[in-house]
Amino acid sequence: MRKTRTLSDETKRKISNAMRGNRNPNYGRPLSANHRHKIRLAMIDYWKSINKQTI
Repeated sequence: MRKTRTLSDETKRKISNAMRGNRNPNYGRPLSANHRHKIRLAMIDYWKSINKQTI
């Protein structure tokens, strides 16, 4: 994840369009409950570290 470098609006739009629908590698693939839980825990830790850096 980027913490300091920002992307231009045009670049964000291009990335968004490139990853829509069936071009997304996870399109149509369900996540298991265990995987969703691991993602949740990882994001909680990530946002805790970001909040400490910005305060």
